[in-house]
Amino acid sequence: MVDTEDEFTNNVNRNSFCQRYDKMTDDADVVVVFGGTNDYGHGDAPMGKFEDRTPETFYGACHYLFSGLVKKYLGKPIVIMTPLHRTDEDNSDNVFDLIKKGTMLKQFVYAIKEVAEFYSLPVLDLFAQSGMQPRVKEIQDKYIPDGLHPNDAGHKIIADKLKKFLENL
Repeated sequence: MVDTEDEFTNNVNRNSFCQRYDKMTDDADVVVVFGGTNDYGHGDAPMGKFEDRTPETFYGACHYLFSGLVKKYLGKPIVIMTPLHRTDEDNSDNVFDLIKKGTMLKQFVYAIKEVAEFYSLPVLDLFAQSGMQPRVKEIQDKYIPDGLHPNDAGHKIIADKLKKFLENL
Protein backbone atom coordinates (compact mmCIF):
# COMPACT_ATOMS: atom_id res chain seq x y z
CA MET A 1 0.00 0.00 0.00
CA VAL A 2 2.97 2.24 0.74
CA ASP A 3 5.79 3.25 -1.63
CA THR A 4 8.91 1.15 -1.08
CA GLU A 5 12.59 1.74 -1.66
CA ASP A 6 14.84 -0.90 -3.21
CA GLU A 7 17.68 -1.43 -0.73
CA PHE A 8 20.19 -2.17 -3.50
CA THR A 9 19.43 0.61 -5.99
CA ASN A 10 17.85 3.21 -3.68
CA ASN A 11 15.11 3.59 -6.31
CA VAL A 12 11.67 4.36 -4.91
CA ASN A 13 8.83 2.21 -6.24
CA ARG A 14 5.95 4.60 -6.83
CA ASN A 15 3.54 1.85 -7.80
CA SER A 16 1.80 1.60 -4.45
CA PHE A 17 -1.97 1.42 -4.05
CA CYS A 18 -1.93 4.99 -2.75
CA GLN A 19 -0.29 6.18 -5.97
CA ARG A 20 -2.64 4.23 -8.27
CA TYR A 21 -6.18 4.18 -6.91
CA ASP A 22 -7.19 7.59 -8.29
CA LYS A 23 -6.25 6.45 -11.80
CA MET A 24 -8.64 3.49 -11.68
CA THR A 25 -11.75 3.58 -13.82
CA ASP A 26 -14.61 5.57 -12.32
CA ASP A 27 -17.33 3.12 -13.34
CA ALA A 28 -16.24 0.02 -11.41
CA ASP A 29 -19.07 -2.15 -10.11
CA VAL A 30 -17.05 -3.33 -7.12
CA VAL A 31 -13.60 -2.58 -5.73
CA VAL A 32 -11.48 -5.29 -4.07
CA VAL A 33 -8.28 -4.38 -2.23
CA PHE A 34 -5.88 -7.27 -1.56
CA GLY A 35 -2.68 -5.94 -0.08
CA GLY A 36 -0.32 -5.70 2.84
CA THR A 37 2.03 -8.62 2.29
CA ASN A 38 4.49 -6.55 0.23
CA ASP A 39 4.42 -3.84 2.89
CA TYR A 40 5.46 -6.50 5.37
CA GLY A 41 8.00 -8.22 3.13
CA HIS A 42 9.56 -5.27 1.28
CA GLY A 43 8.21 -2.14 2.89
CA ASP A 44 10.37 0.34 4.65
CA ALA A 45 7.60 2.54 6.01
CA PRO A 46 6.99 2.34 9.75
CA MET A 47 3.74 0.82 11.03
CA GLY A 48 2.70 4.15 12.51
CA LYS A 49 -0.46 4.51 14.55
CA PHE A 50 -4.19 4.53 13.92
CA GLU A 51 -4.35 8.33 13.97
CA ASP A 52 -1.97 8.67 10.97
CA ARG A 53 -3.64 9.89 7.78
CA THR A 54 -0.79 10.26 5.26
CA PRO A 55 0.91 7.51 3.21
CA GLU A 56 4.21 7.73 5.07
CA THR A 57 3.16 4.99 7.54
CA PHE A 58 1.25 1.77 6.97
CA TYR A 59 -1.68 2.91 9.11
CA GLY A 60 -1.71 6.25 7.31
CA ALA A 61 -1.57 4.57 3.90
CA CYS A 62 -4.57 2.41 4.82
CA HIS A 63 -6.54 5.49 5.85
CA TYR A 64 -5.43 7.41 2.77
CA LEU A 65 -6.40 4.56 0.43
CA PHE A 66 -9.66 3.54 2.08
CA SER A 67 -10.96 7.10 2.47
CA GLY A 68 -9.98 7.86 -1.14
CA LEU A 69 -11.80 4.78 -2.40
CA VAL A 70 -14.91 5.58 -0.35
CA LYS A 71 -15.03 9.06 -1.90
CA LYS A 72 -14.25 7.91 -5.45
CA TYR A 73 -16.69 4.97 -5.39
CA LEU A 74 -19.40 6.37 -3.13
CA GLY A 75 -22.22 3.87 -2.89
CA LYS A 76 -20.30 1.07 -4.61
CA PRO A 77 -19.18 -2.07 -2.77
CA ILE A 78 -15.58 -1.87 -1.55
CA VAL A 79 -14.12 -5.07 -0.09
CA ILE A 80 -10.82 -5.38 1.75
CA MET A 81 -8.94 -8.69 1.82
CA THR A 82 -6.19 -9.36 4.34
CA PRO A 83 -2.90 -10.96 3.35
CA LEU A 84 -2.54 -14.73 3.40
CA HIS A 85 -0.20 -16.48 5.78
CA ARG A 86 3.37 -16.80 4.52
CA THR A 87 6.25 -18.93 5.71
CA ASP A 88 8.31 -15.95 6.89
CA GLU A 89 5.51 -14.08 8.65
CA ASP A 90 7.24 -13.90 12.00
CA ASN A 91 10.71 -15.30 11.47
CA SER A 92 12.56 -13.49 8.74
CA ASP A 93 15.73 -15.04 7.34
CA ASN A 94 17.40 -11.93 8.65
CA VAL A 95 16.50 -11.37 12.31
CA PHE A 96 17.76 -7.78 11.97
CA ASP A 97 14.91 -7.08 9.52
CA LEU A 98 12.38 -7.98 12.21
CA ILE A 99 14.23 -5.96 14.83
CA LYS A 100 14.39 -2.97 12.48
CA LYS A 101 10.72 -3.21 11.55
CA GLY A 102 9.52 -4.39 14.94
CA THR A 103 6.51 -5.98 13.28
CA MET A 104 5.06 -9.28 12.23
CA LEU A 105 2.59 -9.90 9.40
CA LYS A 106 -0.23 -10.32 11.91
CA GLN A 107 0.23 -6.67 12.94
CA PHE A 108 -0.32 -5.60 9.32
CA VAL A 109 -3.47 -7.75 9.20
CA TYR A 110 -4.71 -6.12 12.41
CA ALA A 111 -4.05 -2.62 11.07
CA ILE A 112 -5.94 -3.37 7.83
CA LYS A 113 -8.92 -4.71 9.76
CA GLU A 114 -8.90 -1.82 12.24
CA VAL A 115 -8.84 0.87 9.54
CA ALA A 116 -11.42 -0.94 7.38
CA GLU A 117 -13.72 -1.10 10.39
CA PHE A 118 -13.36 2.67 10.84
CA TYR A 119 -14.70 3.18 7.29
CA SER A 120 -17.24 0.36 7.76
CA LEU A 121 -15.72 -1.60 4.89
CA PRO A 122 -16.29 -5.36 4.81
CA VAL A 123 -13.17 -7.48 5.31
CA LEU A 124 -12.55 -10.94 3.91
CA ASP A 125 -10.00 -12.16 6.45
CA LEU A 126 -7.88 -14.57 4.42
CA PHE A 127 -5.25 -14.61 7.15
CA ALA A 128 -7.75 -16.24 9.51
CA GLN A 129 -10.06 -18.04 7.08
CA SER A 130 -8.33 -19.02 3.83
CA GLY A 131 -7.45 -22.53 4.94
CA MET A 132 -3.97 -21.97 3.50
CA GLN A 133 -1.15 -22.04 6.02
CA PRO A 134 2.09 -22.65 4.08
CA ARG A 135 3.92 -23.84 7.20
CA VAL A 136 1.89 -27.03 6.87
CA LYS A 137 3.95 -28.92 4.29
CA GLU A 138 1.00 -30.56 2.52
CA ILE A 139 -0.79 -27.21 2.16
CA GLN A 140 2.36 -25.50 0.90
CA ASP A 141 2.97 -28.27 -1.63
CA LYS A 142 -0.60 -28.11 -2.95
CA TYR A 143 -1.44 -24.38 -2.83
CA ILE A 144 1.55 -22.13 -2.05
CA PRO A 145 4.72 -23.83 -3.33
CA ASP A 146 7.10 -20.95 -2.59
CA GLY A 147 5.50 -20.20 0.79
CA LEU A 148 4.19 -16.84 -0.41
CA HIS A 149 2.49 -16.87 -3.83
CA PRO A 150 -0.59 -19.06 -4.36
CA ASN A 151 -0.57 -21.27 -7.44
CA ASP A 152 -3.69 -21.81 -9.61
CA ALA A 153 -5.26 -24.10 -6.99
CA GLY A 154 -4.60 -21.53 -4.28
CA HIS A 155 -6.05 -18.73 -6.39
CA LYS A 156 -9.16 -20.86 -6.96
CA ILE A 157 -9.66 -21.06 -3.20
CA ILE A 158 -9.35 -17.28 -2.93
CA ALA A 159 -11.71 -16.72 -5.87
CA ASP A 160 -14.34 -19.07 -4.42
CA LYS A 161 -14.16 -17.37 -1.03
CA LEU A 162 -14.37 -13.91 -2.61
CA LYS A 163 -17.35 -14.95 -4.74
CA LYS A 164 -19.26 -16.19 -1.69
CA PHE A 165 -18.25 -13.11 0.28
CA LEU A 166 -19.53 -10.77 -2.45
CA GLU A 167 -22.77 -12.71 -2.78
CA ASN A 168 -23.42 -12.18 0.92
CA LEU A 169 -22.93 -8.41 0.85
